[in-house]
Amino acid sequence: MASFVLYLSATVLFAQSTVAFDCSKPPVYVDIHKRAVHGTDVFQYGSFIGVGSPAQNQSLWPSISQNHTSFAASDYCDSSNTTLKDCPISTRGNFDRDLSQSFRENKDFKALDKNRNETFDGIFGQDDIHLYTHYFETDGASQTLVTNSTIEVAQSGKISPGIVGMGQASTLLRDLADRGMIAGRTYSLYIGQGFPRAGGAVNGSNTFGGYDAGRFKGPVHKYPMKISNVNAMSVRVKDIVITDSKSPNSNVSLFDAQKFNMKSRPENFEAELTTDQYPLSLPYQITQNFMSHFGAEVQEDKDDPWQDQSLKLKNPFNGTLSIVLDDDFVITLPPEVLMNASNITPIQKRDENDTRPFYLSSAFLGQVYLMADYDSYTFFLAQAVQKNNAVMPTTFCPKAVPEAYEGPKQSAWVQQGLIGAVIGGILGGMGIAICGYCLFLGLKRRRAEKKLEKEMAALEKGKSAKFVQMEVDDSPEFDPPPKTATPFFWKKR
Repeated sequence: MASFVLYLSATVLFAQSTVAFDCSKPPVYVDIHKRAVHGTDVFQYGSFIGVGSPAQNQSLWPSISQNHTSFAASDYCDSSNTTLKDCPISTRGNFDRDLSQSFRENKDFKALDKNRNETFDGIFGQDDIHLYTHYFETDGASQTLVTNSTIEVAQSGKISPGIVGMGQASTLLRDLADRGMIAGRTYSLYIGQGFPRAGGAVNGSNTFGGYDAGRFKGPVHKYPMKISNVNAMSVRVKDIVITDSKSPNSNVSLFDAQKFNMKSRPENFEAELTTDQYPLSLPYQITQNFMSHFGAEVQEDKDDPWQDQSLKLKNPFNGTLSIVLDDDFVITLPPEVLMNASNITPIQKRDENDTRPFYLSSAFLGQVYLMADYDSYTFFLAQAVQKNNAVMPTTFCPKAVPEAYEGPKQSAWVQQGLIGAVIGGILGGMGIAICGYCLFLGLKRRRAEKKLEKEMAALEKGKSAKFVQMEVDDSPEFDPPPKTATPFFWKKR
């Protein structure tokens, strides 16, 4: 009896856990690309989102650590309010709350973000958020309207405040899920490479309540979240390998104790995923090994165009850097990412006494597709498809494992082109046979014509001789009967 009660309880709990999610809900897809924003005519890279009524369009940067969707106030760029470089063209759009008929300030709201290092300060309120679905830049956009959602209006600070917060307590994701607009608190991100620091041209995407099945490939790797961290998503790194394209077999591990004269091999380390900075921040010894191997140098602040302490190579290098996680998932930074046209790398300098976490940041996320399930506190990584030909938004049901799109499977004959060769051979053989048959008929008919000509010639010759001997007319004429006696049916042929 006890076992039956236990079984019944487990069944009820399972039913409750599955019924709670409506996985028939389609996801909300929001692309990331450069676009015009409110307050300036300069195109800025970010998520296509608007705020207010009427909407003031923004281009918000996705943050997987921050929880609030924030906007720069119209006076954020005043010299007394910020030190942000090139502020008028770096805020990702301005928000004038006086122009919005739906904005309501909420002075009692308690901020959910902690340890932001005083990056910016603002006020909280409720307003309408417009999520724009815009699959192709040449097509028009449709919108998903999230009314009365919590937003932050930044009034002063050091960084660009145009952020869509997708952390573990994201207010936007909570509103979408609680109102039944998506299947659950699931979210997927491809950061892309179309922003200035990355220097690429590939756009990214957000998918609320789902994932883009055509944006990743290969096996999907699952990891637990650590909700006690500011960045809940972290992985363990067990090796970092440099490969020179000129000598692909001469790999160099930054963990190699003999190569870099270390007493012992460095331990595996935990690194947090973040979009809040571009360069990777690695352990001090690993960073020193990187600098030693390449002769990389620390830039002076005045010479650092990005102000992010990225290391610079003395000489060009055409190779890759591969990060090996403890589950053997390998993520490779290609040559154009490992070193840009100015020899700047995506590796950040690290002081020996630095106590900050180690980061795998936007440079890393530009090579992988990230899928987060905040209902089960797990996340997934897979190799990103840099240039996908089609957008395939797919519902990401909580506690499920995302699956990449797979095209129709082809047989070995099709893959190797053998079926084409067979079809070509059959068609070619049929063509040859038809041509041969037509040639045979032509020759046969020609022989028949020649035979007939000979017979006709012989007949004409015999006939002429007979006519001469018998004096017979070749075409005798018949006299018709008298016209008066000709019946109606008589006609000369």
